[in-house]
Amino acid sequence: MIKKRGIRRYFRSVERCPSCGSLRRRIYRLHLFPVPESFGKGQWYWEDCSCIKEERAEQRRARTELLRVPIEDPIPLGLRNHSFENFKVFTFNQETYKICTSFVEKFDQISSGQGLVLMGKSGTGKTHLACAIANSLKDKHRVQFAYVPTLLEKMRKGIVELEPLIHADLLVLDDLGSERESAWTTERLLIIVDGRLTNCKPTVYTTNYEVEDLEKRLGMRLTSRILGHNVALLLHGPDYRLQRYGY
Repeated sequence: MIKKRGIRRYFRSVERCPSCGSLRRRIYRLHLFPVPESFGKGQWYWEDCSCIKEERAEQRRARTELLRVPIEDPIPLGLRNHSFENFKVFTFNQETYKICTSFVEKFDQISSGQGLVLMGKSGTGKTHLACAIANSLKDKHRVQFAYVPTLLEKMRKGIVELEPLIHADLLVLDDLGSERESAWTTERLLIIVDGRLTNCKPTVYTTNYEVEDLEKRLGMRLTSRILGHNVALLLHGPDYRLQRYGY
């Protein structure tokens, strides 16, 4: 049989599969794109028999089961409850809060890779806001979270993959500047920061240091890349961690 438009044709002869015994025909398929003349106009194939069809059905079932496996939450367990709803908003942090919520609302429109740098002393809510952003986006986007000192320690041991950090839709780098300062740590952080800037991926940073002190900790090259491509926000207020325990 020859199909219209010359897509394929069959031989009349058939053959039984030696494994399952089902009949299969030989099919001639034309090449779908131009190829050198030595390859001919097409190629002969045997139809799939019952055992091959069953094998492929099993592969599809396995892939379906794999997709059903829950994706591991990228946010540490103790930070998964941080949201905009339970963040304490006051006059001194209201503007920063609005900018963070707007960042989430307009996240799909960000094409430049511009992110946020949340600065301020310990306990002012920087990590809470960063995780509120991440928790709001993690169900629809690829989100990664890394506590910088732990990340660098894992990098020293060679047990961390950089590709997920560089290509995630959003990366939170928490407590930047608290790591042990060295040329090695600066270079490692430059790899991540430059990789994300090159791929136009937004990053949210938190740090206890303000601009002048951050440059002393990280060096001019790294600090200029971070502050030059992101919106720096300074959080004011008391240490909520101390207030929680009555201090």
